Amino acid sequence: MPPLYALCPRRQTIQYAAAIGATMANNEPFNLFVYGTLMDPSVFRAVLGRRLVTQAGDADGVEAFLARDAVLDGYKKISPDHTYLYAVPERYGRIRGYVIGPLPTVCMSALRKYEGRNYSRKKVTVQTASTAETCYAFVGKLKQLEHSFGYAFRDPLKQEILLREKIEAALRESEMEQLKTDQAVARRAMGELHGATIRDLVRRHFDAGGISDYAIRRTLKEHPLRDFSPLSRDAEAQVLAPNYLAMVVRQVIFNEFEENIRREFRYEIDHMDLGEQYYERTVSSLAALRMLNENAPLLDILVGDCLTDLKFGRDPLVDYVSWSVRASDAIYSQQSAKQHLQFLRTHMGRGHIPLGTELEFSNIGHAVIRDPQGQSLRDRVYDGFLYFSDFALDALTWKVGGHVDDHREKVSPRQRRGFFEVALGNVSLQANLSKPITDDPWLLNQFIHEACRFYAVRPHSVHISLQLRSQHRPVRDRLLPLSILKCLFALAGGPERNGGKLQVTRLTSGEISSAEPGNHHLLFSDISKRHSREISDTYDVAGDPHSRGLYVQQFRFLRLSPELNYEPVAMALKGLQIHLRPGSFLTPGQYEASRRHRKLFDALLEWGRCPTTIPDEEVEEFLGNIHAGLMTERRGKPSHSEAYIAWSLSQLRAMIRHFNLQVEGASRKGNSLRAGS
Repeated sequence: MPPLYALCPRRQTIQYAAAIGATMANNEPFNLFVYGTLMDPSVFRAVLGRRLVTQAGDADGVEAFLARDAVLDGYKKISPDHTYLYAVPERYGRIRGYVIGPLPTVCMSALRKYEGRNYSRKKVTVQTASTAETCYAFVGKLKQLEHSFGYAFRDPLKQEILLREKIEAALRESEMEQLKTDQAVARRAMGELHGATIRDLVRRHFDAGGISDYAIRRTLKEHPLRDFSPLSRDAEAQVLAPNYLAMVVRQVIFNEFEENIRREFRYEIDHMDLGEQYYERTVSSLAALRMLNENAPLLDILVGDCLTDLKFGRDPLVDYVSWSVRASDAIYSQQSAKQHLQFLRTHMGRGHIPLGTELEFSNIGHAVIRDPQGQSLRDRVYDGFLYFSDFALDALTWKVGGHVDDHREKVSPRQRRGFFEVALGNVSLQANLSKPITDDPWLLNQFIHEACRFYAVRPHSVHISLQLRSQHRPVRDRLLPLSILKCLFALAGGPERNGGKLQVTRLTSGEISSAEPGNHHLLFSDISKRHSREISDTYDVAGDPHSRGLYVQQFRFLRLSPELNYEPVAMALKGLQIHLRPGSFLTPGQYEASRRHRKLFDALLEWGRCPTTIPDEEVEEFLGNIHAGLMTERRGKPSHSEAYIAWSLSQLRAMIRHFNLQVEGASRKGNSLRAGS
């Protein structure tokens, strides 16, 4: 009898041979690349009944298999369900994982059953330490993933590109209607002036699952282009206009730099791996600030040239913005941006507690709040940022969360004097949405100082916030000991000499404290719930923990100073919060209801008016509490190296020693003055 294939037509013969070959291949041992849950030895054993080991001597190729480090090129990991990882194609992507095997044939059926319908088996080539190897990997099945997860699965980067094209088209339509031009620079200028509006459109697009072309066009048309017409008869505004316009020029150039960096180095920034819960513009904003601060003299020349070329009252605001866009194109350097990103990448560390910050600036300090009408003391440069919105700075500073804070209302349509506040990570003031900016104290400190250098306004105060997980949740009325509060104010409470006498100004100037009857309070720390996504019938995100809000402890007592290193201070706040879990301190209600709170408040204010040195034993107890917290930051273990923790403690010890020397020096000077009299 002739062989079976001889009786089949040619096409059937080929199919038969392919089937036989596939069957034979499936019966052969195989190597497997894993990159998600199967990297966990317990999961590997539960699925395949075999052990995963990382030491060659422990592997026998029968019951125990060696996991070797490997890299899969051309893919990235996504997690649309926030549970499992799916490898999907990405042109410049790469995934780290293990290559395991050869595994016996029986393992393949168990793997197929475990991976399910959202994965497909694919033969891939991975790179190990010694060679390239061919193996199988279970990668995400694109069509099935989109069917299973719908809009949430679609690639955010592709969405951004499509959305940017829609917004660009709407801006072009508005430009032709309002400016009667069709020029790329003018369109970019309009985009800058609509910056906050565009930010909200993008946020709602991702939160709500899409936004229509009509809604984009209508929203942009409902927000008319800013101009100077309300200020034409305001003599004070005309005097201050050059100062505000200088700020406009600087801000637009910063915005354009940040946009260029984020667009050109998106791959590198994404691979710095801060994660979706963090503000996505942190690294690009810091790189832009560093570039501009490095070239501060050139930036000053450009500002002067712009104010010479254009005239307030004759040229509209959009012309100043267009001029600034062209200037940014002229001085932006891709090579310089690359160098600054490389600097950040090589210095960044990783912690576990998400961090945020708010910076307050005022040329007349807290007087801008005490005297909101400007009757006794007036800022002659910005007049307390009274014209902030008139010059569209509320729209232009959105990337850094810029706004005017009068300590009464965060958002107000009326003109008002207050601090210029920079709150990087503030997603929306109106909706009270924000994200942490980093988990790295070094990066936090870098942003604080670069922002102080960039904005030509006197620094006043800084808030540092910690986003707390359930195991670190604060106890609302729990107090820190007086000795620890003294150490913290010695570090960052603004100790200054006043007429030869040393005082801790954040405690004595009325900036954060009040001893008025019925209104005793101290703005030392405040627990709140923060949201990173909008909660409403339209924009609620089901199953998203960030839409439900997370507890945040905000420390508000710190002086903002170019001389202060906030890196060890942030480490101190983290350690104390983790170990001691203090709550809010101090509200009028706490003062009225608790004798312990009253006693601590009174003692702290008395010490602030006439500070004494902090004994070594109290300093070491303070540092011991910080150390204990930092050693358990990440699920009971440290998230920083012990060397870095030790460095932080040594810095804190030196800073308190410097404070003690200030106290002793002031005391000696006071004694000599009294002796002379």
